[in-house]
Amino acid sequence: MAEASVFKTVSGLGALHHVGLAASDRPAVVSLYRDLLGYELAHVDDVPSQQLEALVFGKGNELIEVLIPRSADSAVGRFLAKRGPGMHHLCYVVTDLDAAIAELVECGVQLTDAQPAQGLFGPVVFIHPKTAHGVMIELLQPD
Repeated sequence: MAEASVFKTVSGLGALHHVGLAASDRPAVVSLYRDLLGYELAHVDDVPSQQLEALVFGKGNELIEVLIPRSADSAVGRFLAKRGPGMHHLCYVVTDLDAAIAELVECGVQLTDAQPAQGLFGPVVFIHPKTAHGVMIELLQPD
C-alpha cells in the first residue's frame, strides 16, 4: 500500500551534487579525506560573509564539501557547538532555482531563507532540517 504524500517532486530536480560536512579541525579533515581516503583537495575558498573556510574534496564524480568555521558565533560554529562535527547538508542540483523555491513554498516546505544566496557553485537555497527529518537539504542551480 502506497503512503500518501503531502509533497510533489520538485521540477528539474537532478542528482546529488555533494555532501556537506561541518568540522573544526582542518589538519585532521585534510589528513582523513586526502591522505587516508584518497580524495583530491580540489578547491579551498574563504567565505567571509559566512565566517568560514570551505574545503572541497573530489574523487571521480564525488564531491565532499567541508565547512570549517572562522568564528564560534558563525552559523557553522553554532551548528558544531550544538551537534558536533559531521554531516551538515546534502546538496542537489536543480535546473531552475526560482521555480523550485516557488514550488516548495506552495507545498508549505520551510526554507532557511526564501531568497537564494550565492554558494560556492552557484545560487542556493536550503530546506530547513525540520522539514527534512533533521537533514538540511541544499538546492543548487550551478553557474
